[in-house]
This record gives sequence, C-alpha cells and structure tokens, in this order.
Amino acid sequence: MVGVETSQHVQLSYEPAGVGDRVLAYLLDGFFMGVYFFVVFWIWGYWYSLGSDPADLSLSWVFYVVIVLPLMLYHLVSEVLWKGYSPGKKIVGIRVVKVDGSRADLSGYLIRWLFRLVEISMTSGVIAFVAVIMNGKGQRLGDMVGKTCVIKERKKAKLEDTLFKDVSEGYEPVFPQVTELNDKDIRVIQDVLDARSHYEYDTWFKMLKRTRQKLEARLGVQDHGMRTDVFLETIIKDYNAIHGSVK
Repeated sequence: MVGVETSQHVQLSYEPAGVGDRVLAYLLDGFFMGVYFFVVFWIWGYWYSLGSDPADLSLSWVFYVVIVLPLMLYHLVSEVLWKGYSPGKKIVGIRVVKVDGSRADLSGYLIRWLFRLVEISMTSGVIAFVAVIMNGKGQRLGDMVGKTCVIKERKKAKLEDTLFKDVSEGYEPVFPQVTELNDKDIRVIQDVLDARSHYEYDTWFKMLKRTRQKLEARLGVQDHGMRTDVFLETIIKDYNAIHGSVK
C-alpha cells in the first residue's frame, strides 16, 4: 500500500497499480502514438501528392518536430498536463503520484521520463517489468529515483454513500458542536471508518482512537460513553441532521 497522511494526521492508503494495469496502459498509449504516427504520415503523403517539393518534406528538422519530438515527449507532457495521467493510464484508471499519495511535481515526472528511455524504450520494458515486480510498491527505477509511484484510482462512490447519510425525521443531534466541522472533516472521518478493509484491526482501531481524540479536543466533548466507531458514526449523523441529508 502507498500511504498518505491527511490533515487530521491519519494515515490512509492507496493500492499500487498492478503490472497488468501498467502493461495495458502502456499498450493503449502505444496505440495512440501509432495512430498519431500514421495520421501524420498520411497527411505528409497527401501533401506530397498535391505537388509539394519533396526536398522541403525531407528536411530533418521537420521530421523531428512533427514526428519524433511529439512521440518522445508524449508521456512527459501528458502526465504533467493531466496531473499524473496519460491517455492510457486514464482509461485503465491508474495515475502517477508521489510516494506519499500527493500530486507529483515536475521533477518527479521528468526523472521517471528520463529513466523510461532505458527501462522501457531501450529494453522493451524488461527492466521496468522486473523492477515493478520486485519493488511491490508500483515503482520502476525512475519512480524510485523520482520518489513517485503509480496507484490505482479509487472507484467513485455516490456522495450519499460517503459524505452524507440519511437521517430519520425527528432525529435530535447528540453532539450539536458538530457545527464547528466542515465537509472536509466529515469526509476524513468517513475515510477512517472505511479504512477497516485496508488494515489489521489493531492498526485500524488506533486510527479510530486518534481521530476520536482529536474530535473530542476540538469539539470539547468528553465522557460520551460510546464505542469509538459508534462515536464517529454519530458525528457524521449529527452533521447531516444539522446541515440536511441528501436524498
């Protein structure tokens, strides 16, 4: 798992992209690059058929600017502009991030792109494949040096299944102090509750306990007599009762 610490100092995790996902994204990107190559050559040939001077078409700078340069920079430019995605990665649902789960920066993209020339282009991906298998964190050599990794995007859930909860009519909030919280706080609490499937119980319980302690201190709540998970669920429920639930 790839860890990221939230603003509440709670450690959450992301699943590294598997080799299969990365290979599929690589093949899709290769397909898009191939389509670009053949389309440009078709346009080039059509232009020549109209009577253009072949000497102009064979200039080396034209070849590099129109064909070589875009293909060389395909991954770097797409990942920088699309915040970690290439077209292939976007379709597969994987993305380049920093090792802590936050958005990668330009240096990280640049380093992994430079290493791509050796890991993938010059060795047909053999070095990258072995590195990802052995590393276990979604990293090839360029990722290790650039402090990046490739993760699976979390499936989008319905808003009412995450941030908002249904509240029955006549429900009275147990902790009216939740007015001091905001949507971001509630989302973090829900993420902590949902993290049960990613951790051993003891680790998850420590996350719950730490979140509860911070909420108690922030809201001035003590001796509520609830189990930690019930307390956090009640906070979410109270928040929705006060702000209105989504139907």
